[in-house]
Formats: sequence, structure tokens, C-alpha cells
Amino acid sequence: MAHHAVKKGLDIPIAGRASGEPIQLDPPGTVAWNPTEFRGIVPKLAAREGDEVQVGSPLFFDKANPSIVFRSPVAGKVVEVRRGRRRVITDLVVERTGDEQVELQSFAPDELKGMSAEAASEAILQSGWWGALRTRPLNHVARPEQAPQSILISAFETGPAQPGAAELMTAEDAEALQAAVHVLGALTSGAVYLAAGGDHPALSGLSGVERHDFSGPHPAGDPTVQINLVDPPRGTNRVWYMRAWDAVALGHTLLSGRFHAERVYAAVGAGVKTPRLVRTVLGAPMKHIVGDTQGTEQRWIRGSVLTGEAVDANRWAPFYARAIHVLPAEVPRSFLGWALPMLGSWSFHRAFLSGFTRPSRAVDMRPGLYGGERAMVPTGVYGKVVATPDILPEFLFKSVIAGDLEESIQLGLLDMSEEEAALCSYICPSKIEFDVILRDGLEIYEREA
Repeated sequence: MAHHAVKKGLDIPIAGRASGEPIQLDPPGTVAWNPTEFRGIVPKLAAREGDEVQVGSPLFFDKANPSIVFRSPVAGKVVEVRRGRRRVITDLVVERTGDEQVELQSFAPDELKGMSAEAASEAILQSGWWGALRTRPLNHVARPEQAPQSILISAFETGPAQPGAAELMTAEDAEALQAAVHVLGALTSGAVYLAAGGDHPALSGLSGVERHDFSGPHPAGDPTVQINLVDPPRGTNRVWYMRAWDAVALGHTLLSGRFHAERVYAAVGAGVKTPRLVRTVLGAPMKHIVGDTQGTEQRWIRGSVLTGEAVDANRWAPFYARAIHVLPAEVPRSFLGWALPMLGSWSFHRAFLSGFTRPSRAVDMRPGLYGGERAMVPTGVYGKVVATPDILPEFLFKSVIAGDLEESIQLGLLDMSEEEAALCSYICPSKIEFDVILRDGLEIYEREA
């Protein structure tokens, strides 16, 4: 077992982390899929408004690969298909009216252990969980016709207030995780890696994986960083990855023959009256998960405050992220705040007197810039939060801004994670959104390379 101690990075002590046992919620009235989450997928509807569906019925699939299907978490009626710019589907809403289930093919553990690559691929595709498999680089949904260099199962999370294996998995998930390991291992001629961050009963005793333990500040729990340290893609190869809690859902579906729609979500943030963990279904309404809020106005974020998506409060929970972060939108101002000790505040640059003591408690941080965007200052500070080796952030971002694709690739465009770029934005004295710049560079690469 290898151990990777990540030295560079930053843990943001933001208030509102959830704790305790998950609360079982009553089934929500509606659920929804957001197809725009799935990069590289062009969704085509398998069920239209007014259609009746069961738990596990196909709702949409990939136009280029119809075998990649996405299944309904509840039984009921498709009541709305919301579209955004250029008629892109943003929400596929299902109203829950019953509990009928589609019976999928089930497998015994011994059947999964000796599967061929073709049989394993077919089993994952029919389960409805293929969308949880993503690739490095580019973070696209994996393509069934390709063979990955290796596969990484990530069971370690370090994002601000994000839940990890301890909150999202139980000891009873060990059999399902082992089943997922067997089918994922059949897809590659390389290794299946497990990235862990500590002891968990569901992670011990797994066969067919090469375990790597990680420690250190964020982004040590980001799968991109883990892949870069364990087995970076070589040449034109792809490394696939999946979160361990999604692998558990895959395993439960394969073993039971029923689409495993149960999910644990975390309601976090200073805008949540009582941060909590809840047990509900995939794609539940965000208000259903969060419960009571505080403050007159809030910013609702699906996922992390670093790379999550700010949306209207009446939307639904995401597929990949397991947290709904609510921040109070009001940003209080202090007269001559820059000249005061600002006790209780926190700053990476130690801009306040209290910054030299580093507060021991979580801090109520708000979505304020405290200044306007300015020119990039090459002080070398960004390199302190970038964990991927051999990345020079300032030069990389400047090459992307200049539109020099070849130089951008040489400087690590395909290696740097969006979490690392977002951390650069968080500590940036010039208020530059580096994660947006990185994504723009990747989109240029997809168009031209």
C-alpha cells in the first residue's frame, strides 16, 4: 500500500459542515435529472412529457452512444422538460406517484468476479450507472468502445464542507463495493486503484484493487490530483475514475437487479439553519434536502463552493456532487476594515492581524469579492495551492488567455484540475476566475485538437 502525503493545497475553514447520522426523509414529490452535468453527452429523450415511468425506466440516453442510459429514480409521470439556451435540456422532472420497479438483470458475486470485458461493459451500461464513470483528461463520461489505461475509485474527499466516505458509506456497503470492483476491473488491462484517506469498514478487505492512501489539504481528495500522483495518462490513453459511493450504488444495482436510487446528501453552509445529512433519492429537490434556512437572501450551490454550480433554490440535487451549499448572500461591510484587526476573520495571505493566529473554529464566509478584477500579479503564490507536480500556474493561465494551445498543453492544461484552479481563484489578490479560464482552455482543446 502506497501513501501520498500532499503538501501543497489549502483547507478552507468555512462554516456549516454537516455531521451526525443521516436523517431519513419522506419521499419527495418530484425528482429531476440535469443532463448538462454529463460532459461529452448529447442527451436524447427516452421519455417525454406525460409518459408514465417506473423506478429504473430509461429517461434519456446519449445520442452518440444509445447504450448509455440514465434511469428514473422514482415511479410516476414525466411532468416537465426544461430547456435552456439552444434548446439544451436542463431539467427532466418526474412527479412521484408510486413505487413500481423495472426488474433489471441481477448477478451473483461469483458471476461478476469472472466477467469478460464485454459482459462487464454491458452489465454497467444496463445498470444505468455508466454516467458515473469519467475520464482523465477532460472529465468526460467514459466511452464504452474505449479501453482505459487504468481505473481509479476515489474514496477520499477534502472539498470545503463536502461529505466523504465516513458520511456517505456504511460497513454494509462492502459487498456492493466489491461487486463494483470486479466489473470495473474487467474493463481494463491495467490496474484498479483505490484512493482512500483513512480506515473505513467498507474499504478494508477489498480484493482486485491496489490501495493508495492520501493525506494533506485540499485538493488531496480530488480524483484528478489522485490520478496525477498514482497513474497519470500516458500518450493518448485515458484513465477512468469513479467515486466510491457511486461504485456502491452500481454494486447494489448489479446484485439486486433494481436501480439503486437511494442517496445520502449533505445540507451545508452558514445559510442552513441546521446543517445535516439526509437519506433520500437521487435528484431530490434542494429545498427538500436543506430544510430551514436563515437570512433574507441566500446563494444556493450544487456541490462545492469552489467548483459547484450556483442555481435557483427551486432546482434539484445534482448527480455527481453530494452536497447542497447555502451561503447568505448579504456581505457585511466594515468601516476601515482593512485597518482593523478583524478578529475571527481568516485570510490565506494573513492580511489581517487575526490571520497570524489562524482561527480554530469555522468561519462564516460570504460570496464577496472585496475588490475588483485586476491584472495578474506573478508573485508565485498560486503554486502554493497546486498539488499536481510540475505545474507553473501563472504561465499556464497566461498561455490560455493568449490562446496559445500548444504551449498550454506543454504547461499542463490537460493535467491541472479545476479544483486547483478554483483554489488559485480563492487566494488570488487580483480576483481572477482561473477555473473559468482553465475550462475555456479545455474547450478550445476539444474543438481544435
